[in-house]
Amino acid sequence: MPSSERTPHAASIPASVDRARIEKLLAVARATRPLPDPAGLLYYSSNVGGHAQVYRQAAPGAGRELVLATADRLVPHAHTPFGLLVRADAGGNETWQLALIGEAGLRPLTSDANAIHQSPVMHPSRHSAGLAWNPGGQADMVLGVLDLQSGALTSWAEPGGYWTWSAWSPDGARAAVTKVMGTPTEAYVLDRDGGLTRLLPSALRVIPVEWLGEGILVATDSGRDFLGLAVVDPERPDEIARRLFDEPRDLEGVVVDDARLKAALVVNEGVYDAIRIIDLASGDAVDRALLPAGVVIADHTGDPGYHAAWSHDGTRLFVSWERPRQPAEIYEWPGGTRWTFTSDPPPGLIEPVETSYTSFDGLTVPALYYRIDETPRPTVVQFHGGPEGQSRAGYQPQAHLMNAVGFNLFLPNVRGSTGYGMRFQSLDDKTLRWNGVIDGCEAARHLRRTGLATKTAAHGGSYGGFMTLAVLVEDPDLWDAGVDVVGIADWHTFFEHMPPWRGVLRVNEYGDPTGAESEFLRRISPIHRASSIKAPLLVIHGRNDPRVPVGESIQIAEAVGAEILIFEDEGHGIARLDNQVAANGRMLAFLLEHLG
Repeated sequence: MPSSERTPHAASIPASVDRARIEKLLAVARATRPLPDPAGLLYYSSNVGGHAQVYRQAAPGAGRELVLATADRLVPHAHTPFGLLVRADAGGNETWQLALIGEAGLRPLTSDANAIHQSPVMHPSRHSAGLAWNPGGQADMVLGVLDLQSGALTSWAEPGGYWTWSAWSPDGARAAVTKVMGTPTEAYVLDRDGGLTRLLPSALRVIPVEWLGEGILVATDSGRDFLGLAVVDPERPDEIARRLFDEPRDLEGVVVDDARLKAALVVNEGVYDAIRIIDLASGDAVDRALLPAGVVIADHTGDPGYHAAWSHDGTRLFVSWERPRQPAEIYEWPGGTRWTFTSDPPPGLIEPVETSYTSFDGLTVPALYYRIDETPRPTVVQFHGGPEGQSRAGYQPQAHLMNAVGFNLFLPNVRGSTGYGMRFQSLDDKTLRWNGVIDGCEAARHLRRTGLATKTAAHGGSYGGFMTLAVLVEDPDLWDAGVDVVGIADWHTFFEHMPPWRGVLRVNEYGDPTGAESEFLRRISPIHRASSIKAPLLVIHGRNDPRVPVGESIQIAEAVGAEILIFEDEGHGIARLDNQVAANGRMLAFLLEHLG
């Protein structure tokens, strides 16, 4: 049966639901990446105008000013003597370019349209930035320096693999850099001659945060199950000099003030975050940001640490904070003052509750549950991406959309999810992957067995899209519908068609498609069992996706005869407001048709 490819258009909202409420929920605007300047203005990124652009404000609640209008995504990165350093990509392709915004407008600094220019870190002189880039889109990153006046790139090293620049030594002569291989993360000191010295070689994860006078501040799981915070003396790189955070919780991000006297720690406390302010000299906690229950936003532009920033005098911290009933807005510590007001969701949205269920082998699987009331209802089981991810109590637009039309939403954190320690996270590695899929089926079985759900649908994006397809083939009779967003259908074509730089990141997690795990990856590819899928399927993808090639969606849609929506100006996910309206509106109508 051929697939049905539709041209995305404005949402078709069924007449039986509250149209005004749905329209308000369909488009989600956020304020992210706060960046205060020395004069007291707050710069930030927001998609309030349709796609991410740079805005600035003079005070909390003041009018926002668009700094520069561009056709594609723009993210503020750093204030420099030559203007505002920004990151830009085209059509959501995440091939980041760097430019300066000054009095004369936008001045590009990079020119290789195929290269990702990532992790720029300002040199102590503030006239240059250390970064990593992959000329021509090659697999291996080059580590080097960008001159902010001329745009000249100077290579320091090309050690092979996927790297980021993390921090400069205080004298600007050396750097701390990171080799990323999926979850395994190695940290090194980089000398000007290209020499590399590894830090804490016995640890699975070491991520440099800042280079202090006493040594390098790193997030690491050395000797523990969770990601903590420590200092390593570069002259004694094999050992931890001092631990600053050593709790059975993961650090999601760390932000150090300009004077290197204190740091803000974003701590994963389950489904919510906490922000702790610590004194770096003593390691003592000196305060805790008092904000409504929520999380620091993380997105394709950066992790939670990228979405928090200190004022230049170190007296204030700005954070993009998201709540279950409020998309990300920027708040200030101390005091919890809200600066931005980019969106106005309708009242009466449902808060999630934490719950769990028992899987096939006795493992307890944590979950979030957006439940309207005690009435048994159709329920959508939504799988997070990653797989190194976690469903948490941020703003989940799909949850509120489902609730608005009478559906519940259940979000299992199946084995392999982050936030519960490395032991739990490693339970789905490589040939254990299908155990996480069975966890997903057990979620639906639990809902049906306990009488909570009358019907069940699977939904997810990215790796969650793979999970959606996988549960549909694992137990075809369990599901009444499925929605696959930018998901993986065939592990071999996924690796074959992804950009070279992505492959080096994913082999450690998924397995080698040309090596020992090749046959296993073939067996777990949903495309080879597509004929067993019984549930109606909707497939959504962005044409410019650099993480999961669009061909993954095309081939599963053709194999199943599914409806497919492809957005020509999107990448990995649907970011533009008009496209969100079209995609979410069609998804809602599809689920109402098959679950209602």
